[in-house]
Amino acid sequence: MQFDQKISALQKQIQGYSREELLWFNGYLSGLLANNQIATSTQVESKSSTVQLNPVVLYGSETGNSKKLAFELLKLFKQNNIQARCFDLATYKVKQLAKEEFVLFICSTQGEGEAPVSAQRFFGELEHEALDLSTLSYSVLGLGDSSYPLFCKAAEDLQILLDKHGGVLSIPSQNLGVDYKTAAHQWFKEVINNVLNRSVTPIHNAVENRQELNTQTKEISTRTKRSYKGIIGHSIILNDRESNKKTYHIELESEEPLDYSPGDAVGIYPKNKHEVCAEIATLFKATDRAFELENLTITGLSGNTLKKLEDILTIEVTDKRIDLIDLLNLYPANKQVTFDQLLTVLVPMSPRLYSISSSALTNSHQVTITVALAEFESNGVNKSGVCSSFLSSLSVGQDIEFYIHLNSEFYLPNADTDIVMVGPGTGIAPFRSFLQHRDLRGDSGRNWLFFGEQHFVCDFYYQTEIQQWLESGVLTKLDTAFSRDQQYKIYVQDRLRQQSKQLWQWIESGAILYVCGQKSPMSQDVENALVEIIRENTQSSEEQAVAYLDTMFLNGQYKKDVY
Repeated sequence: MQFDQKISALQKQIQGYSREELLWFNGYLSGLLANNQIATSTQVESKSSTVQLNPVVLYGSETGNSKKLAFELLKLFKQNNIQARCFDLATYKVKQLAKEEFVLFICSTQGEGEAPVSAQRFFGELEHEALDLSTLSYSVLGLGDSSYPLFCKAAEDLQILLDKHGGVLSIPSQNLGVDYKTAAHQWFKEVINNVLNRSVTPIHNAVENRQELNTQTKEISTRTKRSYKGIIGHSIILNDRESNKKTYHIELESEEPLDYSPGDAVGIYPKNKHEVCAEIATLFKATDRAFELENLTITGLSGNTLKKLEDILTIEVTDKRIDLIDLLNLYPANKQVTFDQLLTVLVPMSPRLYSISSSALTNSHQVTITVALAEFESNGVNKSGVCSSFLSSLSVGQDIEFYIHLNSEFYLPNADTDIVMVGPGTGIAPFRSFLQHRDLRGDSGRNWLFFGEQHFVCDFYYQTEIQQWLESGVLTKLDTAFSRDQQYKIYVQDRLRQQSKQLWQWIESGAILYVCGQKSPMSQDVENALVEIIRENTQSSEEQAVAYLDTMFLNGQYKKDVY
């Protein structure tokens, strides 16, 4: 009878919870059962047993980091008896903000200071809706990379929009870099203490205090990003002549030891091709100043940059995916615009990140990357990717500057934990690093690799090493998918389905599942296959299988590094 009463009480308590909150509790309770303990170390002492304030956590996430933090904050609220709710900005209705009392935003920045794709509808509606948010208290946690010129701009834009509608910043916002975890949890603690002690009060009245706001938003990092000067030690194309692709294995060497871990990336600041810069400068009668364009973004122009160009050139651009040189050649422009005016609307070029494909245990003064040369046609002109063509043009011995980008969500587990790696194309890069590292450390965990490309003969990257790892037992299992070696195309997701039963056994035994490579369509296709595998092996519905995979992601059993 007592147990029935508890079930009844639990059902009443969760009636108002969202699907995402129930999903989080599913994983959380599973963790408690597995550890046979209740987590209490993060609880904060409250001055009152009853808390009237009901916070809402809203997240905008591109790679999943903001989402994870949002659910961690939700967990802390629940542990401290605070009734909170959590929603994705992709589904949250902007008008609902006017009905909220206290909202915590966690939002990442992508591209040239833009909001995550899933959150762009929310940003657009927030900009154009007529809202009165004078009763709303809020704070913003921004995630970004300080290497980018518009670091955490999406979070800052969000704060400006909230201020415009009368929202009141009540707890100092924070902008965090790639090593965000410690600082994020410090922010969590401050938020919870303020809620428990009912001290969520205005610290500024928005528009009049932008200077104060700017001092509140600063990057906090526990690991300093290191920049290095080095040379190209080796550069070779991994494909054979018959291949349709050019994929480079590039070794960067430095006189000082390099501090990196498997899963991290190398950041490269590319330079635009001189001939393109010269052509643009000539159009503005500034040929001798072409070098000033080398480090500015003139390809893949963002929506913000396009709008500014339309304004100063008094043109209307219909093709929103256009490079500057094509824009200037295709659209009749205001001839009175000067080269200096052009420079004012162009933003510094963002760095490009490449997954590290080596272990520092092999050579602490060397790091390797695997780079696919991007070649395509635009408006009838053959073009290539800015950074991939920059790197592929460098000769052995040539100087290069780079930095190490910490990837705190994509790392090796304990030495005895099994891992499954899905890495088609250049997605193989971090897994070469993983296997090198596990081999040199003598890890006992099993390793299963899924690799795919177009042709076995000319596109099997690092084939000799992979075969050696198979022979030595470092690589427990290998499945390959060469899409164009047979009549019907076969991809890594097809191999995953074929190995459904054994893959499920690995997952159930605690193996960590990693996916690296192109975000679209590869990672989504792989995710669809994983949902099918979960459905098949658990006899569950699609919705339940999706929830299971989401729980794996939130609990760290499913990790993605996609681009």
